Amino acid sequence: MGAIFKIPGYIVYFVAGLWGFFISLGIVVDHLGFIGGAIAFFLAPVTLAFAPWYEAIANSNWFPMLLVYGGFIGATILVTIGSAIDGE
Repeated sequence: MGAIFKIPGYIVYFVAGLWGFFISLGIVVDHLGFIGGAIAFFLAPVTLAFAPWYEAIANSNWFPMLLVYGGFIGATILVTIGSAIDGE
């Protein structure tokens, strides 16, 4: 019965994570160029976690923050409810 909540939760994890990754990579590439984006991708991937914060504070574009962190919180809530229903 808990799969009713778990499966959408995992789908939200996947979609928000992948979509947020590409948006964050786009933000880094826009500001640092292709070479800077490649370096950030391979050597300093933590920059991709801070890119939505930068976009929200510097450009007042809150969509990346809502997508990445809001999607994670929403998916975690769904999976937690599903796990509670299953009794795990």
